[in-house]
Amino acid sequence: MQTLPFLSFLLSHMFSADCYDWSSLKLMRSHVPYVFSHHPHLKQLCAGDEECPYKEYSDVGKACWGFEPDCKRHFGNEFPTLDCPSERSKTRYWRQGDFGYVEDRLNEMKSRQLCEPMHQQKASLRCTKDSTMCRARNLYVDLRKANERIRSREKLVLEKGEIGGFCNLKENALTTETKVKRDLSAWGEQLAPYVGLDFDPFENPEKHCDVTMDKPVIFVQLDFGGNLYHHFCDFFNLYLTQLANNSWFGTNVQIVRWDMTFRYGELFGSSWKAFTDYDHVSMREYQGKRLCIPDATFAFLPRMAFGLFYSTPLEERCRGTGLFRAFTEHFLYRMGIVDEFNVPTSLPSSSPPRIKVTFLDRGASDRYKVFRRALNQDELIAAMEEIPDFDVQLVKYDRRMSFEDQLSVTRNTDIFIGMHGAGLAHFLFLPDWAVAFELYNCGDIRCYRDLPRLRRLRYLTWEDASKVKEHDKNQHREYGDHAKFWNFTFDVKEFVRLVKIARSWILEHPRFQHLRGNRDEL
Repeated sequence: MQTLPFLSFLLSHMFSADCYDWSSLKLMRSHVPYVFSHHPHLKQLCAGDEECPYKEYSDVGKACWGFEPDCKRHFGNEFPTLDCPSERSKTRYWRQGDFGYVEDRLNEMKSRQLCEPMHQQKASLRCTKDSTMCRARNLYVDLRKANERIRSREKLVLEKGEIGGFCNLKENALTTETKVKRDLSAWGEQLAPYVGLDFDPFENPEKHCDVTMDKPVIFVQLDFGGNLYHHFCDFFNLYLTQLANNSWFGTNVQIVRWDMTFRYGELFGSSWKAFTDYDHVSMREYQGKRLCIPDATFAFLPRMAFGLFYSTPLEERCRGTGLFRAFTEHFLYRMGIVDEFNVPTSLPSSSPPRIKVTFLDRGASDRYKVFRRALNQDELIAAMEEIPDFDVQLVKYDRRMSFEDQLSVTRNTDIFIGMHGAGLAHFLFLPDWAVAFELYNCGDIRCYRDLPRLRRLRYLTWEDASKVKEHDKNQHREYGDHAKFWNFTFDVKEFVRLVKIARSWILEHPRFQHLRGNRDEL
């Protein structure tokens, strides 16, 4: 895959410097060979720089994630996590939820040049099928009149000619690829007004550009920031976008929300530091102005049809993907999360390893009734505390606990237990040997089951409906007939039986056994 010209210019400029700031890569060491393979000039610079901390990778051969055209090891690279009963199901699953998904989208983009450059290094627009992700070069956006038409404070829809580039537009192809116009799913509505301009704004920016962006821009449409599951639909697809964009994870990018809100309310805002050095902004920041953007990417969106994370169709008998493992490792590293016990050791152990159990409390509120609570959770916790090798903690992940502290607790947990709810998106960040225990799924079977399945974690949920009692039915004025809006008490003996299954899975996991010496010492 070729690097975008503007990005190539930036990288070449940085990498030709006498003293490159290697700390700016912000990559865990095991991911460095993949970036080096996609950017050989960076690898060459490292080989000649005595200060480069990654010199052991400057002589290694080509590493591939699995989606590259010359990668022959789709199922056996650094992330060999696929577990399927057959080669046919493995191939389908790899394309549904692993690096094969990236390969398919990049192949779509290769054949969908919607606006061709008139001259070398001039404007262009290229998209995947149905415009789920697009790349634009020398993009022109005119917001001088847009604000006059906006009735909703959030909606931004441009008119024909207010977005475009100095290139040869394939109008039929643009019409075909922008026919899907669902917010959070495709860029069809936003890019349908794109035109081939009869002037090149970049030849005379003083005349045509009120703002010329000096760094690559990533346009996003964001899901609900007050919910961990829905906001990580955003963050995972942003990582997917960077991966598809030549595996470049640089943070010197400006993320722009395609909306006209003054602010975006979110509970997990510190997560942005994993992707950018700057605050994300709304298009309202540029209202009344003409934008000239040399390098623009329209990111994969959180609710794409057959997309990743939110609505991923998966082969039922498969689990584990290198893509989700890579995302977890990359994100936690940039968030500064340390695996307290994730240091291999072969030291002998004379006693059984301790198992760390985290029970997620949904809490209560004086202002409104909280549903999906385990009303007898004190009994459940007391029963677990009777298991000799368990260290049990009850946690409440709320505003009083930083997201980094939440991630640290999760990453150093062996069995994570919680009721169906957005907090179970923490399953993504458990260590490889952990068990994800969704105490009760409330009839929504796939949502939080599939996240640990994509991470190749063992998953449990309540099995015997006769041993759970419902409370508070019909108290919610709109959805009181749905189990997601009830509360429950659970049979303690049945709960302990399930917890002991999780315990047996932990103890038999080779990775946990390899780490137990550290825990016994501590």
